Parts: sequence; structure tokens; C-alpha cells
Amino acid sequence: MKRVVTLVFIGCAVAVSSVISHDSTEEADSGPFAGAELQLMKHAEAVYIFSVKANSTETPNQKDLRRLGPEAQQALVDTLCNIDNWNWVTGGSEDCEPHDVGLLFQKSKARFILRFCSVCDPSIGCGVDGTFTKSTGGWIKQQPWESWKKRFAQAEMHK
Repeated sequence: MKRVVTLVFIGCAVAVSSVISHDSTEEADSGPFAGAELQLMKHAEAVYIFSVKANSTETPNQKDLRRLGPEAQQALVDTLCNIDNWNWVTGGSEDCEPHDVGLLFQKSKARFILRFCSVCDPSIGCGVDGTFTKSTGGWIKQQPWESWKKRFAQAEMHK
């Protein structure tokens, strides 16, 4: 008597669908800014730096703006869009120097203004407040911000 073993293969199909984020990975890892803010920062026609009084929300006058050159602009975008340069905390110090540095990113009529409290909290960094379509901000780490500022913003710090 022979035994017959029947093997039955059951096939199954698995449907796999890819998930695509609406924000690119680069944008998702770019600090506290949203997609529109990042696009404006990265593709600005001009970036200006200015001195601003502590806690001022005034739009800077054209005469107070200094346009950044290509090297300074690229270094700035690299600094601000690097997630490793940001601390993810809430609250913190409100102390600012008498003359904080401000930045204005402009493309056509779109404008994104950032104001930096340059007295940094040793544990959380330097406060940043921004205005675009909504208020935004965060805490940039002291070393990368101070390094950029020392190289490109000396004139504005001494006004």
C-alpha cells in the first residue's frame, strides 16, 4: 500500500501601496517651519538683515535693511533649515538684547520676517519669533546661530 501525500499550495496576494508624505523628507526635518515658510526661505529672491529693538513687531523700513549676499543667504538657509540646530521646548527666557537681529525673506509680494532674541538661554538656545501667514517660532541652538551671526551680522549687532 502506497501512501500519497498531497501538497496544496495556497497562494495569496498582498497588496502593497506606498505612502507618500505631502512634505518632502527634507522639509519634514527642517526645524519649526511649515512648507510654505520653507519654500519662501529656500527660494527667496532677496533676504535682508536688520537691527530691531527688543520685542518690536514693527515692519522694518527699507532704509534699515541690508541685503545678504549669496554666500550669507545660503549659509543662513542651511543654518535655519537644519533640524539639528533647533531645540524642541516651550516657554523660556524673554530677555533680549537692546538690538536683536531680524531677517526678512522676500519673494514677489510674499514676506517672511524672523526676529531673534540674541541673549540665549544656555539650556534652550535663542528665541525666534516669525510672522508669515501665522505666527511661528522656536529656539535655535546658540552655537550655530552665533556662528552665522559672527560671520555675517556684525554690522547689525553694533547698531
